[in-house]
Amino acid sequence: MFARAVLIIPGALFIVYGAMCWYNPELPAEYAGLWVAHQDGLAELAAMYGGLQLCLGSIIFLSGILKGYLRPGLWLLMMVLAGLAAARGSVAFGNFDLTVQAAQGAADVAMSSEFTSYTWYALLFEATFAVLAGLCLLNKNNQN
Repeated sequence: MFARAVLIIPGALFIVYGAMCWYNPELPAEYAGLWVAHQDGLAELAAMYGGLQLCLGSIIFLSGILKGYLRPGLWLLMMVLAGLAAARGSVAFGNFDLTVQAAQGAADVAMSSEFTSYTWYALLFEATFAVLAGLCLLNKNNQN
């Protein structure tokens, strides 16, 4: 039952977000800080953030419901979200500034990043569900 939830939750989120982005392609542009120069850009956002996420979410969601699709759905979820997390994380952490200073027995840690909570929450979501899907795949009880 846990493995099914690992598919249904992100699948539903992808469906909702994909539908919202298809309806309003400027939504992901605003969240991600993108500037759209041409109408072609709006079509691209509608396709990649809207259509692709809606369809991918549907496949993942249905994999959590339909008999026989649990393991393929978990593989798909793990691979897609791990790829997203790796790409997003490589950029986000490449620009992450961590400064540690020690003086007279006291330590001070300062962290800074130019990225907004959009990037960090997306990374947290992607990494968490990729790991959960991988753990579910290791469980031999998740055969169907």
